[in-house]
Amino acid sequence: MAQSKRKAISDAQLLSACKRQASQGVGILDSKLARERQDITDAYNGKKPLPVREGGSKYISRDVYNAVEAMKGQLLETFAAGNNIVQFSPQNANDTAMARIASSYTDYQIFRLNDGLEIFGDVMHDGLTARVGVAKVYWEKSSEIEAEHAFEQMPEEHFIGVMQHPGFELQAKPKVTIGPDGSKLYTGFANQMVDTSQVRIDTIPPEEFIVASRTKDLRRASYCAHRALKTLGQLVEEGYDQDLVDSIGGDDDDLNVNMERTQRHEATEDGVLWGSDDAEDEAGREVTVYDSYLRIDLEGAGVQRLWRVVHASGVILHKEKVKSHPFCAFRPLPIPHTFYGTNYAQNVMPIANAKTVLTRSILELTVNAANPRWQVVKGGLTNPRELLDPRNGGIVNVKDRESILPMPQGQLPPQAFQVLQMTDSDREDITGISRLSQGLSKDAMSKQNSQGLVEQLTSNSQVRQKVVARHFAIQFLRELYLKVYELVIENEKSEKVFELAGEFVPVTPGQWTSRRHVTVDLKLGFGERDQVVEEYLTAHKIMGSDESMARMYGEQQKYNLMSTVFKLKDIKNFQDYLVDPTTLQPPAPDPKAQAELDALIKKTAREDKEVALREQQLAHQAQMETMQFEMNQKIEDIRLALAGRAEDRKDKETENRIDVAMAELEIATNVATQADPANEKVATIISPNS
Repeated sequence: MAQSKRKAISDAQLLSACKRQASQGVGILDSKLARERQDITDAYNGKKPLPVREGGSKYISRDVYNAVEAMKGQLLETFAAGNNIVQFSPQNANDTAMARIASSYTDYQIFRLNDGLEIFGDVMHDGLTARVGVAKVYWEKSSEIEAEHAFEQMPEEHFIGVMQHPGFELQAKPKVTIGPDGSKLYTGFANQMVDTSQVRIDTIPPEEFIVASRTKDLRRASYCAHRALKTLGQLVEEGYDQDLVDSIGGDDDDLNVNMERTQRHEATEDGVLWGSDDAEDEAGREVTVYDSYLRIDLEGAGVQRLWRVVHASGVILHKEKVKSHPFCAFRPLPIPHTFYGTNYAQNVMPIANAKTVLTRSILELTVNAANPRWQVVKGGLTNPRELLDPRNGGIVNVKDRESILPMPQGQLPPQAFQVLQMTDSDREDITGISRLSQGLSKDAMSKQNSQGLVEQLTSNSQVRQKVVARHFAIQFLRELYLKVYELVIENEKSEKVFELAGEFVPVTPGQWTSRRHVTVDLKLGFGERDQVVEEYLTAHKIMGSDESMARMYGEQQKYNLMSTVFKLKDIKNFQDYLVDPTTLQPPAPDPKAQAELDALIKKTAREDKEVALREQQLAHQAQMETMQFEMNQKIEDIRLALAGRAEDRKDKETENRIDVAMAELEIATNVATQADPANEKVATIISPNS
């Protein structure tokens, strides 16, 4: 049954949801918060409280202005560029160098490509006067003309190839002619564009930011939006569809008539600007554009996702699913379980009003004492105009000395100045900014107090400022660095070169990994960094003088410690004074010792040659003896072989004689056997050697 209720939401329903959330959100026009901001702006600018009566003192206490500017000045001094307050944490042992590069490159994006110090100041000002300061972080697509090229009678194939090259854009439609061979030839002008897209950080005015009511955490807000005035031409330049932009009708929520916006410009403008409906052209007509981020089940999947919807006057210009919204907020005095905290400036307004009333009374009494009112007896003046004429040394003719007397007036209470001091003390208690923390206390700065005691007193008096500074670092800076880093790795795909510790380093942010952990340095008070530096130097002195630690505290460790000291003191070019021991060449030896060493080397080489020669001779002699022995051995073997062969020859000869004798005997036997029996005697010849 529940599954049947899930269905996709149409654009009309989506637009209606955005409008409903915006109308119910905190920060919308004429809300309670908007009226509070208007009152604080008047007090900050010294416009209220108004004089009680005509002709009375117009003095207005500037305690609201002083409290805001004093706090903002100390915060800005703390977060000036170069303090390395925010660093990305390494994800593993091999990620230390990469985390340092990512931190430095994010600093480069915030302080070099954007005016980080001005952005911080604006966000702090809004946070101190409007409960919350908000900045918007986004990727701005832009390009600039690098060069202009003219082409004439260019063949169609060449023209298509050039136009397909990234970075080339036509200034206007080219002129097409037909060549002798019937092919098309193009003539015109083209611009070679260079991509200048970058991370952009904008401070959002308080009246332009809307958040869902009863939001506790901005990161989990069900709805938040930025509304701003933009011309139709700007919307087209930002890439929105021309037909959709042209369909935007009259605006039903014109920020031009917003009282906060008017207050901001009333010091330099005459009257109120009533919109731009009478613009010279349609492209210059201004409309209120809402950049809304709401959690909604747009696809009917049963799960709410964060969607970005850009709409104006009933027209949706763009919608997309996003991972997070682009807003970073700073709340100087947060209250648990609610997004908006306490208003810092509003806490000072009662004191400023009380001081205004007291000071006006003192001034009016002083003026009346110097220029009192007179009581005159009827008919006591010869010419009343003489009394009304304020000329110095003027004459007033009276009929009687008692005809004119000064009117009695109230005296200044002796407690008046004590009450003024009490208001100053209350302001210091509420704001946490004392004369001591600003270096204005003559009692603390006396010669009787040592420098260490003064620093301790100043640091103790800055507890409230340090708490606000930590809120700024944790709430605003941490989110800002993460959002800038994510935008960089999502959009910068090409190689970039930036300066890191005095050297230009090539980086490719598109190949970096995502990061979620950021380390915030919370040593933000007066002299706290100097104290850390002193501790490092003390440790260096102790370890350097301890001989037992010589192996553990070597050149590389000393270099690391001193480079950390330079960084804490915000000395960026410490490489001009320190050299990494790993890059040092070995020290040159003493000339005398070098000469002795050279002589010793030569002597050793000579002795080595003599030893080698003797070894060579002995080896040659041993080789000759071995060869002689082997030759004698071979001769003996030959002699024995020859002797053996002679015996064999004799044996062979003996065997041969025996064989011959046996053969002759056999022949004789055969002859005797075959002889005539009558012949009794048979004679045979046998070799005498057989």
